[in-house]
Amino acid sequence: MKSPSRKVFGTGGLTLVEILVVIAIIAILVAILLPVLANAKAKAYRVQCAGNLRQWGTAITMFAGDNSGYFPDNTQPGAADLAWMAYDFSNVFYPVYLYRNKPGTSVSGLRSKSDVFFCPTDVAVRQSESRGNLPNVIGYNYLPRRAQTTNLWGVSWNYDANGVGAWCLKRPKLDGPYRKAPVMIDRLQRTQVKGWSDVNIYNGKLYPDSAHPGAHNVPVGGNFLFEDARVEWKRFNEANPAGSIDVGSTGNGPAGTYFDYYRPADLGTGPW
Repeated sequence: MKSPSRKVFGTGGLTLVEILVVIAIIAILVAILLPVLANAKAKAYRVQCAGNLRQWGTAITMFAGDNSGYFPDNTQPGAADLAWMAYDFSNVFYPVYLYRNKPGTSVSGLRSKSDVFFCPTDVAVRQSESRGNLPNVIGYNYLPRRAQTTNLWGVSWNYDANGVGAWCLKRPKLDGPYRKAPVMIDRLQRTQVKGWSDVNIYNGKLYPDSAHPGAHNVPVGGNFLFEDARVEWKRFNEANPAGSIDVGSTGNGPAGTYFDYYRPADLGTGPW
């Protein structure tokens, strides 16, 4: 019987045992490095996302400076829910204060992950935009100067589902009674039917319905933009949303009731 420890590549070669040891070491290193690399990638996306929101904050502040302190008017046609913006933003706000909107389409494909209109980790809305040719949706939730309108499915969004409807509906200007409320937030959304995932109505595929998804697509947290252009990262605890980031508003769509989380535990409802 041949010994498993004999040289398999001739004189001076490795034994079978030595080869197996090397393979085991490589497997261990891969197991150690993959989570590290994944964490580093997630942190890089988090930083990029915060940079996007800072650009939005600067643009909103500049617009307000030119318009008697008012936020851009998001009560006009096209605006709905939290991520749908007025069509007129593409004329009076984006090209002047932020940059020209270049929506993804069924012809051009998905937006780049470096696009300031979307969090780099947002998959669901980026897919919906391109598949449905939707030029007025963004990859963040935007709160101020909205009006009670119907969404794509003819349903009114319940902005006051958790007592913070005024953050959207009674906030036309900066530095008003709801000045401490966030202006924009990463999309942290759960659906009644699919939980933290959602089915794309244009291709039938299942995607994470939130930015910065973790295990089982549950978001690990989100970036919050405030009126002073400050951006804060806040962690999300699914087991204790009231102690981390709670539901801000709700609405209906293809996956039943949608729950959007943007009420930080360390912030009251206002006014302040």
